[in-house]
Amino acid sequence: MIIDINFFNQTHNFFKDVSKEYLLPNLGNLEKDQVSEKSDHSLVTHFDLIIENELIQYFKEKGFDNIISEENNSDLHDYNHYLTIDPIDGTRNFINGINKVVIMVSFINDNKSIFSIIYDPIKNNFYHSFENKIFKNHKHISPKKYYHHIGFLGSHAKDFFKNEISDYTEKKRSRSIGYDVIEILEGDRTFMTIYGSKIWDLFPAMSFLKNLNFKSNLKTFDFDFNILNKKIIFYAKI
Repeated sequence: MIIDINFFNQTHNFFKDVSKEYLLPNLGNLEKDQVSEKSDHSLVTHFDLIIENELIQYFKEKGFDNIISEENNSDLHDYNHYLTIDPIDGTRNFINGINKVVIMVSFINDNKSIFSIIYDPIKNNFYHSFENKIFKNHKHISPKKYYHHIGFLGSHAKDFFKNEISDYTEKKRSRSIGYDVIEILEGDRTFMTIYGSKIWDLFPAMSFLKNLNFKSNLKTFDFDFNILNKKIIFYAKI
């Protein structure tokens, strides 16, 4: 596999085409039989499955053969070298016609992020992290300057994370981890909490937040399966 500017340009175009065909026309326009409930009570749509299969095929053709994805929940044959895929992060938003949905991908090697992608199909904005830098539509962007904390803490989180965040302006979650990260990248949010997340949600988000030099209650920013069940907060330096 070759990971370079051409790879990211091609991936951006592919995500755009897939979104135009399957995601955008069906945002908020689903039939009842196109939505089902999974064993963990989260929802999945017919188009989650279609888009995921399209992404798996695309990345396999690019040389990624060890893939774990949300809906297929693929069996990894190598836990040190793998690609994660979340075809629609914000499925409830997708069902309800709320324009806060993203596609998320990350490539992990030896507990380190090689690259991560968060794609906003509504605005056709392609964010990726690579070689300790963050790019928006293939142009390097610098971290925003944050002067006051903005984000959301539930009643339990206010107590649990009181040593990290105390004074802040409340901004509700978007119901999409990836979209919350986009808001951080755009300077509209300065912290986020993640509870019991799945690998395809957490690792792409972590990749961007690490490159922003965010703080966390984690001891390290290693991309380790052992952190998946932890209560985590990521927050900017103010």
